[in-house]
Amino acid sequence: CDMFGPYDLLTFLDRIPETWKPYFKIALGDPSKPEEKDFLIQRSPKTHLHNMSAPMLVIQGRNDPRVVAAESEDLVRELQAKGKPISLHIFEDEGHDVLKYENRVTCYNAITDFFAKHLNP
Repeated sequence: CDMFGPYDLLTFLDRIPETWKPYFKIALGDPSKPEEKDFLIQRSPKTHLHNMSAPMLVIQGRNDPRVVAAESEDLVRELQAKGKPISLHIFEDEGHDVLKYENRVTCYNAITDFFAKHLNP
């Protein structure tokens, strides 16, 4: 289960607000520097999708300023193109968390249902 996780660190750094970029370049790496760009590529989940075989549930807030919904939508498209089992649930009225009570109920039910379906005792 993925909740609000970036999947491509290069596009993630492009998509975050400008005011956040200096911090993330220090914390994660600066893609304008070749060695740091390579580091970001190697640590991006996108680089390792070919190893994925388990089903995946992606939870995302449409209004997330940190990990924008486009990151999750890109992940879903990539995995669907590879024939991997993936489900996406976007909360249109949430950001980088699920805060509204009714959305929490929906979210945790979706996670519980996903685990019940895909985890064998």
